[in-house]
Amino acid sequence: MKQNNQMIIGAAIALCATMVHGADLAGTAPFQFRYDASLSGLPEEVASKVPGAHGGFAVDHQTGEVFFGLKGAGIIWMSNDLKEKKVLPVTEPMILEGNFHNTTILYRGDGKRFLALPDNEKHRVYIISDEGKLSSILHSPMDLNDYYAGGGAFNPTDTEYADGRLYVADGYSAGNYISIADPWSGSWTDEYFGGKATKALEYGLFGTAHGITLEPHTRRLAIADRANSRIQDVDFHGTFLENVNLPKGSLPCDVDFHQGYVLIGCLRGPEGYTSAPCYVVDKDGNMLSEVNPKKDFGLELFTHIHNAAWKPVFNEKGQLEKLYALATAWNPGGFAVMEVVR
Repeated sequence: MKQNNQMIIGAAIALCATMVHGADLAGTAPFQFRYDASLSGLPEEVASKVPGAHGGFAVDHQTGEVFFGLKGAGIIWMSNDLKEKKVLPVTEPMILEGNFHNTTILYRGDGKRFLALPDNEKHRVYIISDEGKLSSILHSPMDLNDYYAGGGAFNPTDTEYADGRLYVADGYSAGNYISIADPWSGSWTDEYFGGKATKALEYGLFGTAHGITLEPHTRRLAIADRANSRIQDVDFHGTFLENVNLPKGSLPCDVDFHQGYVLIGCLRGPEGYTSAPCYVVDKDGNMLSEVNPKKDFGLELFTHIHNAAWKPVFNEKGQLEKLYALATAWNPGGFAVMEVVR
C-alpha cells in the first residue's frame, strides 16, 4: 500500500455521497455488500459469551476453514462455506482464563496446523494445535530490552506468522513493540522493532500497534496503528516502507488482503462518529467502498468493529465462487457475515 494521505480522506468524504443503497445492499460497486443472516449465527453453547467478544479471525487459505477465538468460550471452527460451526475443545483450562484478542494460523514444517492466540489480559501468547492441544506459551520477553526488563507491561493484541517466525504486536502496552519469536520452541529471538510514537507521529513507531498482517504478494507487514488512524507497512526487520492515513478518528483495528484489495475494520467512524465502518481500499490506498453494518443493515451491536476479514469461497476448480467479509463487534460483541454482491 502506498502513501496517499489526502486521497484517502477526500475519497472517504466523496463516498458519503456516492454510496449505493438498495433494499439490502450497501457500498460502492464492485464492492457492494449484503448482510447474510443465515450465516451469521454462532453455536448455541457460546451465546452467553458473544457479548464479551474481543478478538478476530484466522482464515486458512489452503482449506477455507475459519478459526475464531472467543473470550471465555474457546476456539470456534467454521467450515469453508460458513454453514457449519462448532467449538473446539481445549486441553488446558488456563487457555480460557483471559481473552483471545486475535487468531493466527501457523503451518509447521511437517504440515501440521497450529493457532497462535494473543491474550492481552493474561499477558501471554498461546500456541495450540488445531485440535485444541497446548503446544507452547510465550510470556513477556523480559530479556529483550530495557522496557520489558524494567517490568513494562506485555499486553499482546495480534500476531502474524512469516518465514517461520511469529511477530507479536504488543499494542495494549506502553511499549508498543513488535517482538519476534520462534513459535515451535516457545522462545523469543533477540529481535524487535517499533515502540511508542509521540505527537510527532514518527513512522515506524506506533500509537497503538493493534493489528499486524502479512501482505502475501509484497511480503511485507501491515501494522494497524489504531490510535493514529493509519496503516504502516514495514519489512520483516521493522524498516518503515509506506504509510496510508485513514479518516481521522476512525481507529483501524486490523487489515486483511484479498487479491490486492484491503479490508479494514474500524473501531469508530470518521471524526469519532460512533457507528463504525469497514473500508475497502486498493493497493495504492485509494478508497473503493465502505459498509457500515449498524447504519446500513440495522445491526445494533455494531457500534464498534473490532476485526474484519475477507472470506473467499473457491470451487473445486479453484475459481472464486463467493466472497464474504466477516466482522466482529465489540462492547457488546457480535458476529456478522456480509456477502460481496457482484
